[in-house]
Amino acid sequence: MNIRYFKRIKGLIRRWYRKNFHKNWEVVEHGLYFFQEFADIYGDTINDIETAERFFKDFIEQTKGWVIVDFLDTDNWDCIRKVEVDKQNGLIWFYWQIPSGDPFEEEIRKMVFPLGYYGMCLKFDNLRFLIGKRNICLGIAVNGYTIQNKDVEKFAKHGNWKVKATDAKSSFFSTSLVREKNGVFQHWCFMNTPISSFWIIPKRLNIHPQDSEKLLYMYGVEKCENNLKIAYNKAKKLKKASTQEQRTKIKASAHEMRTVAESLFKLIVCFYQKELPQKGYNYKVRDYNLSMLGHLAEPLKKTIFIQDIERSRINEITTIANDLSHDSGNPVRFEDLTTLFDDITYFIEDFESRIMRKGHEIIVKHSDKPSPHDFVKANYKSFCFIDEINEIVRKKNGKISFKIKTQIGTFVAMNLFGENGEEVLCSDGYIRNSKETDVDILNVWDRTEVIELLNMMYQKVIATCNTNGYDTETYSLGISFEAELKKEGTPSHLFTESEIEDLMRNADDENNNQLVIDEDGYAHIIQGFKQGNLYPVSQETWCAGNMYVGKDSNLSDLHDSYVLCMHLWLSYLKTGRHMYDDYYVSDNGLDKVIEAVKQFYSDYNK
Repeated sequence: MNIRYFKRIKGLIRRWYRKNFHKNWEVVEHGLYFFQEFADIYGDTINDIETAERFFKDFIEQTKGWVIVDFLDTDNWDCIRKVEVDKQNGLIWFYWQIPSGDPFEEEIRKMVFPLGYYGMCLKFDNLRFLIGKRNICLGIAVNGYTIQNKDVEKFAKHGNWKVKATDAKSSFFSTSLVREKNGVFQHWCFMNTPISSFWIIPKRLNIHPQDSEKLLYMYGVEKCENNLKIAYNKAKKLKKASTQEQRTKIKASAHEMRTVAESLFKLIVCFYQKELPQKGYNYKVRDYNLSMLGHLAEPLKKTIFIQDIERSRINEITTIANDLSHDSGNPVRFEDLTTLFDDITYFIEDFESRIMRKGHEIIVKHSDKPSPHDFVKANYKSFCFIDEINEIVRKKNGKISFKIKTQIGTFVAMNLFGENGEEVLCSDGYIRNSKETDVDILNVWDRTEVIELLNMMYQKVIATCNTNGYDTETYSLGISFEAELKKEGTPSHLFTESEIEDLMRNADDENNNQLVIDEDGYAHIIQGFKQGNLYPVSQETWCAGNMYVGKDSNLSDLHDSYVLCMHLWLSYLKTGRHMYDDYYVSDNGLDKVIEAVKQFYSDYNK
């Protein structure tokens, strides 16, 4: 039985059980249960409008529309009154206001909403159930295609309606209009960008509008990140391909990466919609499909990314993307594609950090006890871990050391140059900022000790919160601890491809496996892949059951893994910091990499 079929059966049983044994479950109070039920029954994604029509009919029947619709511009609805699907044109019409039938109520409504009907229209692309912590469905994102202005009026007039007024300037994401037929007036917003600009969530998902905005942007940037990886992966393994085939694949991947860059830059422009006009740029989202990479680069360089290195990278993206995706007549090299990938990745990660700085953690309230977030935030510097340090930390030196960094809240503002310091565990057991005077940062010299110390620190915070009456089971703590590795000594060994081959051959494919390199230069395969960042070098986990490793595997990743580890090992030797990557690199120039590594060993031994 495949997992999709199993989940559908699970969802249907959940619904039967709810209707027969939990008749008191109301969608307002228990919305998360309803949303999880939908996710189980319909799967992670709905891609066709016929299934979407069946879903929304079921959705309205089960919930009566008592949900929240949150928009990217922090607007929201408190219900969905009706959903209509126009399969011929691929449209979904969401009503959030319809006549009630009560004359007195209608008179009151007209003071705020003078028209009878209000709603939103979207050209359907797909629908996704968004899964949060504990695999709970937190919401439903409905994604659409671009609708050009000429099509907005065409769709609005369908069915002999007359358009009375149009406003394409009041919203960054939609065109608004009023239409009339037989004396009935309706106000519609047509979503005119493919940016994921709204989602449907349960009533009791306690989320601030700015947090909802953050999640929608993160959803958009994660799509860019996934599409970028897919494009790059298509051109990674070209060693055995003919020259012409290599050219074709590289150019195809470059074209897809160019599209990702355009999508990302449009998302960033959208993010800074209120700031751009103040700086002389009035970017029109209604011309979304007409905005190409070059048009987007200039306003970003002059308003958002004003550092020389940022401008240089934007120029590089534009130049390489145009060069590779068009018939420029210049050489087509995989190295240029890698540079393009790295540059776009830089802006994806930068944008993620900008989104993170705006957000706050989502709290789902279904507990009588309060969340520990505020308590931890106010008191974390009074927590003392000296007993745990004295019990666990024994080793006084080694070839790597770790410092324990503390993060308060879900996200931390990016601090590239360390002006604000870091919250770190000190030798006296207290957490202090690294910029404070006379700070003695604790160094832990053993990986096993670090793992045990992190666990005991976390358990101590839980115990402290529980003692003070806070719910640590329902809510996250609002604090996390992370060990940061630093190179201290000289490696004694250099791993070989044959050693990695033996490890892969003897690994158990029933486990998730991760290849790592330790501080002495030996390769290992570990199963506790969350510990990969405690080794100088780690790479992407091989998922169980995919025959990457084991006695029956053809070890197709062997050489690529060796090459990647060698590149990462050289970076570790240069920087002294943990190195991770999940993308294989070409073995062109591998001899020079190994030569550089050996030179480091030689210099160490002088």
